[in-house]
Amino acid sequence: MRTLLLIAAIVLAFLIVRTLLIRARPRKPSPRPTQRIQSGDVVRCDHCGLHVPESESVRNGDRHYCCEDHRRRALDD
Repeated sequence: MRTLLLIAAIVLAFLIVRTLLIRARPRKPSPRPTQRIQSGDVVRCDHCGLHVPESESVRNGDRHYCCEDHRRRALDD
């Protein structure tokens, strides 16, 4: 029984010390993203509905597709 109480006291002391050390540690500011995402027009793929930037889309006339494969599949339909 004494051994069990001794183990419990050691664990409790460890948890208290660890909590105090974590709170005493100075907090580092979170890093800010260095690269900004360029905003642009987003279009919807006419085949699957995925939204992609217009600059990355594959066009066929006034229709936009997320990839060449979806453009070909739409033409086959």
